[in-house]
Amino acid sequence: MRAASWLSVATGALSGAAVAAAWRRAYLADQARLDAEAERDAALEQVAEIGRTAVQQVCPRPQNVDFHVQRIRGAVDRFRLRNVGSGTVTDVRFVIDPAEEQNRRIPTPHWLQDEPVTLLPNQWADFGASALTLVAGSWRLVFPAFITVLCEEGSTPMRIDLPTAGVAEDDTIG
Repeated sequence: MRAASWLSVATGALSGAAVAAAWRRAYLADQARLDAEAERDAALEQVAEIGRTAVQQVCPRPQNVDFHVQRIRGAVDRFRLRNVGSGTVTDVRFVIDPAEEQNRRIPTPHWLQDEPVTLLPNQWADFGASALTLVAGSWRLVFPAFITVLCEEGSTPMRIDLPTAGVAEDDTIG
């Protein structure tokens, strides 16, 4: 019976050693996985930074960001925003003042195309900025006096006055 006890103790000790060794291997494998993930994340960030640097070198930020607006009269008036600056402007969008958004008499400008707007030098995009509104008891087409434009290159929004005179769709002065 003593031999059986010693055999049980030896088997238990070997089992405990095997469990400890397995736990240690699992712990080291988990640490190696975490280290590999951290190195992969660092490498991906470095690749992204290299890509951003390459894009900035190929397409440097423009020195002059400026826009010109032309009103085009037609069945429904529209406006044309032209990039008159020296470089490409990306992510051109309208900034809406929340106070104006709540005032139903001020229309919200919107691009006449669905995709994001990027304008090369002397390139343009059309937008609408009118709303049918009840004014003094009658329905009238209302246009804002100005728009506020923001592009990725600009650090502050640019306020641009909208023209009251415009050209007709066939390019005659109206």
